[in-house]
Amino acid sequence: MFKTEFRIVLIVVVLMFCALLTGVASAFFTFGVKWDDTYSFDKSNAFKMEIYAKNNELMGTINLKTYYQSTGDNFVTKMESGKGAFPETVLDKKNQVAIQIFGSGRGAIPQYNAGGFTYPTAAELKKLDIVPTAETKQIVGFTCKKYTYTYKAIFGEVWITDQINLSNDLGVFRAAKMAAKHNTLSVSGFVMEMTTEDTGGGKTLMTTVSLKNNENYVLDFRGVNMGTAINKVNYYVF
Repeated sequence: MFKTEFRIVLIVVVLMFCALLTGVASAFFTFGVKWDDTYSFDKSNAFKMEIYAKNNELMGTINLKTYYQSTGDNFVTKMESGKGAFPETVLDKKNQVAIQIFGSGRGAIPQYNAGGFTYPTAAELKKLDIVPTAETKQIVGFTCKKYTYTYKAIFGEVWITDQINLSNDLGVFRAAKMAAKHNTLSVSGFVMEMTTEDTGGGKTLMTTVSLKNNENYVLDFRGVNMGTAINKVNYYVF
């Protein structure tokens, strides 16, 4: 009797270990990673990235969108068009999980992965120091103030407005993946535009195209083959 029970326990342990190695989730093996069947959004913000070579030649344009909830905290960042490797990413704040969709669009078969995240402590937060200037300009109808920064071999501009009551999670700073390197800025306000330049002459311009659009967007994860990540990572990585 004992040997039979031991074999059963051993089989279960082996199966769990295999699932950990492969990262394949099922209704049984989710390892504490929880997500909703569907996610609905009713607002969107649109952004654009332009990549320039050192001779100021435009090499490519990427259109990005953030969909969010007017009465909720969840949001999704998505590359709408252009060449790039940005996954579509859902940030579920209630379950503290990020769901990434790779290879969607253009007839491709998408792959799905869900992983938990943690919020960094104040000591762990990476903050980019920016310096104010006297210069201002209008971006999609909002007055923005210019700031400059230098980070190692990278330098650029940040245009910020205090006329919008939105988190930078819903802006170009997050959509263009700048928050992964610099979690936050030394100055409060909503980032409307940002540039990065290097000493070799390359430049990337990230700017806001429109805000607070009424647009419905639904993601349905019922029946998908969802992979899961075991370890939790920093919230701003996604």
